[in-house]
Amino acid sequence: MNCLEFRRVILADPRRLGAEAAGHVGQCAGCKEFIARTLDEEAQLARALHVAVPEGLHARILDAVAAARGRLRLLALAASVLVAVGIALAAGWKHNDELALAGINFVVLEEAQSITDAVPSDWKVLARVTREMGVSLPEQLGEMRYICVYPFTAGAAHHLLVKTPLGKVTLLLIPDRALASRAAAAAYGLNAAVLPAAKGTIVIIGDSPRSVERAEMLLKS
Repeated sequence: MNCLEFRRVILADPRRLGAEAAGHVGQCAGCKEFIARTLDEEAQLARALHVAVPEGLHARILDAVAAARGRLRLLALAASVLVAVGIALAAGWKHNDELALAGINFVVLEEAQSITDAVPSDWKVLARVTREMGVSLPEQLGEMRYICVYPFTAGAAHHLLVKTPLGKVTLLLIPDRALASRAAAAAYGLNAAVLPAAKGTIVIIGDSPRSVERAEMLLKS
């Protein structure tokens, strides 16, 4: 296992260290420091989320789950339609696009450092940027975390992490990069799509084509 493979495993689940990953971290000081930093961040997040349970929360959760199941059925139907349309249009898409590949490389090589170095982000800035780009971030996308403004290869990118029903998705909103048409790429087990916005470009990176297509569908809706 090399450093790149090790860090992908740790970012997926830092608490479950397989034999191969354990062997690697025992021999690599850089990865040992990386996992220690990642576990510390996980612990800080757990402490921040450890709050008293409000009275009546259980009943409210059950009501929310029942409502969510109905929405998920509609999303599943929409996703199946999107996949069918995607297969029909795939021949017209540009694959292994340079910018889409840059998005994948960012997730594999730079995202962990971006999260580590990030300072508290101003959601008002993100709201202004999305408004100027003509982009909406609907709640159906999932639980969102605005990381920072990152000096991406294509220009300053607003870096977001989204926890979706289909896994983690990374969004890069680049207001100063114009794009003529959609393009895609796949590498390192990840998939990416780049989309033109009213102003600027959106880069979506996920673990599967379905997670990227779902995000794209909701961003366009």
